[in-house]
Amino acid sequence: MFAPPNKDKISTQIMRQIKDAVMQGKLKPGQSLPQEKDMAAEFGVSKHTLREALRSLETLGLITIRRGAGGGPVVSEIDWTTARDYFSSFLYFQKFTLANISEVRKLVEPYIARKAAEHITRENFEELRAAHEACVKAFHSNRNVVRSETEVRFHVLLGKYAANPFLWVMLDFVNNMLADAKHKLKPGKDFSAKVIEAHQRILDAIESRDSEAAARVMYDHICEVEEGLNLLEK
Repeated sequence: MFAPPNKDKISTQIMRQIKDAVMQGKLKPGQSLPQEKDMAAEFGVSKHTLREALRSLETLGLITIRRGAGGGPVVSEIDWTTARDYFSSFLYFQKFTLANISEVRKLVEPYIARKAAEHITRENFEELRAAHEACVKAFHSNRNVVRSETEVRFHVLLGKYAANPFLWVMLDFVNNMLADAKHKLKPGKDFSAKVIEAHQRILDAIESRDSEAAARVMYDHICEVEEGLNLLEK
């Protein structure tokens, strides 16, 4: 399955080969990798070099190294939460701004709202309504809304209903990044009230199957959120 790597950055090349085998389905979640001594022989490297590559893969969440008798490296189920956290950490070092987040949202979310208005099923609409009602309930109980999982869920569900995994992943990532920004800026209850009102307008447009209104209201909502957070950031 594996080939001896070139001499330059050997552990990195080993890591890449194992990662490629996972991504190509040659190694599946839950499957144990060969014994350490067998992999070292197949790669033509020392156990120390192999272990360096395996530790890196474990850090990335691609494998789990089980300890003790019968243990060893096992392919992990790729976890989106872990992947999102790693990507978030990368972007924090790029010094992203609220404007960057809003730009992506303006490009993607109105399209998704339009698509939802055209194609959403009754079952999915009721799920979306339930997410909104959970936010309303939290608001009236004086609990935080705009930094909560329920508020993020409203937008992520719309991404899920687009039936495009790339859009869903993007919405999940961007809105969780936005939730982190809100956590730092701590917008007040007036801000929460505006968010809830906007979500209701989006719901109404989707339920009416008015795709243009859904896209417009979503765009206005994103602009309103951006404006409100910019005022807090100053």
